[in-house]
Amino acid sequence: MKRLCFLCSDVEMTRRVVAILHRAGVEDSSLMVVARNDIRLDDLPAAGVDKTDAIPGFARGLAAGGVVGSLAGLATLSFEELGFVLGGAAIPLFGLLGVAVGGLAGFLGGASVPSSRLRRFQDAIERNGKILLMLEVRKERGRELEKLVKDEMPEIEFAGFEPPAPIVP
Repeated sequence: MKRLCFLCSDVEMTRRVVAILHRAGVEDSSLMVVARNDIRLDDLPAAGVDKTDAIPGFARGLAAGGVVGSLAGLATLSFEELGFVLGGAAIPLFGLLGVAVGGLAGFLGGASVPSSRLRRFQDAIERNGKILLMLEVRKERGRELEKLVKDEMPEIEFAGFEPPAPIVP
């Protein structure tokens, strides 16, 4: 799935685009709207957790926690008493513990950071007061919807497909 992005000049334009997309069969669950804090979106679908790096942070935390936990499990085997008691179970046990702690830490850390995927739109949203409308679709369907919206609203600014979240910020 890809995210098709449009930059709208105001809330009314955003509502018109959402209406066009609804007529094309797009559900609200596929739509996300990001705007400055002082712009009221009321009935438009908000981006929610997608405004932060919580999910990419969670993924990075899982990976880092798993590696660190597994290394801690290997290190535990070198201690005579503890290594003897835990045996070969030390590696997966510490690996799972690392995954849990790393995932939680990554999620909490990422939740406090603005989305790195939305960084390229930040200037348009914060300074120019534009509203970002994102639509989660298959790439082929995205091209079709882009053409449909541009035909009905030639003044809309097509912002392309959103890049995937970076693995390393």
